[in-house]
Amino acid sequence: MLTRPQAQARHFADELIAQGVQPNQIIIDPIMKIAPVEAPCDISACKGLIITSANALSYLPVALRGSRLPCYCVGESTSQAARALGLDAYHLADTARALCDALPTACQEGPLLHLRGAHTTLDMAEHFPSNPLPVENLVVYEQIALPLQAETHENLRRSSPVILPIFSARSAKLLGKLALDWQPHWAVALSPAIATLCHEAGFGQITTATQPNRQAMVAVITPLVDVKGG
Repeated sequence: MLTRPQAQARHFADELIAQGVQPNQIIIDPIMKIAPVEAPCDISACKGLIITSANALSYLPVALRGSRLPCYCVGESTSQAARALGLDAYHLADTARALCDALPTACQEGPLLHLRGAHTTLDMAEHFPSNPLPVENLVVYEQIALPLQAETHENLRRSSPVILPIFSARSAKLLGKLALDWQPHWAVALSPAIATLCHEAGFGQITTATQPNRQAMVAVITPLVDVKGG
């Protein structure tokens, strides 16, 4: 069961199908959607950008497109997408916390602008509170909660286990708030931090990807589908 935003869920479903998962084994029911947030953007003093999610690039302010500003990214695919929009992007780390550790070495001059969603587990403006590397937040999108369909609730209440790939803390928290028993089901978490939230939500089985990327998630899920189907 894929609960990512619709476009991301369909893309991930295609990756699973390419690895042998049958389309009828996949349910797509987003638990949230991504929507733009209109925000003023003054880049006159900005020395660089921080991108921790590819969602931010979907709503990159027009003033930043083609600006060739240094852009410090989480994930190689996000870095590639940033370069395609005319930014001088660097794949600095695979998680936001690792990026925080690497950033002072990679960049000595601020201010930097963190383009992010309304919900975050790491506020970089607070993480780098003072000179020489001040960071400011710019919220360019929001993650709006969606109700799961009635049919999905019925599927989850059956005894047969369902595998849920969980890519974000926001998704894990939203699932944990539902009046559902997650004990029969299997969470595949993108990171140890998300795995902790899955444990708090009550999942009976939790597996964490070896790396925080889609390829590692596919590598975990494919054999689990075989075991479940067998």
